[in-house]
Amino acid sequence: MKKGIDVGGSFVKVFWEDGSKEKHYIKDISANREAFLRRIREIALEGNPEAVGVAVAGFTSLEGVVYKSPNIPALDGVNLRELMDSLKVKVVNDVSAGAFGEWFYENRESKVLLFVAVGTGLGGGLVVKGEPFLGACGSGLELGHHILKAFGEICSCGRQGCWEAYCSSYGLERIYRRLSGTRLRDYEVINKAKGGDAVAIDAIAEFKKYLTLGLVNSVHILNPDRIVLGGGLIHAMREFLADIERELKFMCEGLPAGCFSLSFSSCAEYCMARGALALMLADDI
Repeated sequence: MKKGIDVGGSFVKVFWEDGSKEKHYIKDISANREAFLRRIREIALEGNPEAVGVAVAGFTSLEGVVYKSPNIPALDGVNLRELMDSLKVKVVNDVSAGAFGEWFYENRESKVLLFVAVGTGLGGGLVVKGEPFLGACGSGLELGHHILKAFGEICSCGRQGCWEAYCSSYGLERIYRRLSGTRLRDYEVINKAKGGDAVAIDAIAEFKKYLTLGLVNSVHILNPDRIVLGGGLIHAMREFLADIERELKFMCEGLPAGCFSLSFSSCAEYCMARGALALMLADDI
């Protein structure tokens, strides 16, 4: 039986071919590179799978090398394919995997599917005619690091003005801190907004403005027929994004605007692991 795993800084999530799921806490060893990699390998091999898809946040090559993972530095420079020895494995950026899972399980009629996931960071994935678009080297669709505002806020990658710098957990926290002078975690801001707090509502409105601007750029560049929004932050603030498809279509040119529909992902925290599994299952089609 095959499985997909999603390697994060806090958890490794597992999605098996029979639909069963697992969640392994690893944040306590994430600073110890050797122990961290050993545990990832153990989780991948547990249950004697015949093949494993691996989704990982960061700039990941077609050969399975994680060149840079801004949120998981223990993975920088690691060849995850070699780490699994002789096991049949595919390694891909986590949101690229998630995008393929969205197409494979729910949107096979789509010709060009764009998946944008917002949580700790922001990532994008693209599936064109049933094939994941990974670029020439594997780093295609790093949408979070396209520049949305020249000389803007500092991003986790070290550059200024990236889309992720405004649309991410830390982006929302920074917006709220600038508006209120108070430091709150992302979920606290969202809870205050749900309770009617005016400043929190304004912070989410500004977050939404940048989310929409980034999507406008993506629509005009990629011309998708399907856009799927996912990730923990999107899920938490979904009630504030109910009209985002209408606003996005209004801001886009008529031809691409009339081409796409927008929906929210239904696979919650296992999207990337599910997508990694889908990449392995696609070999059987």
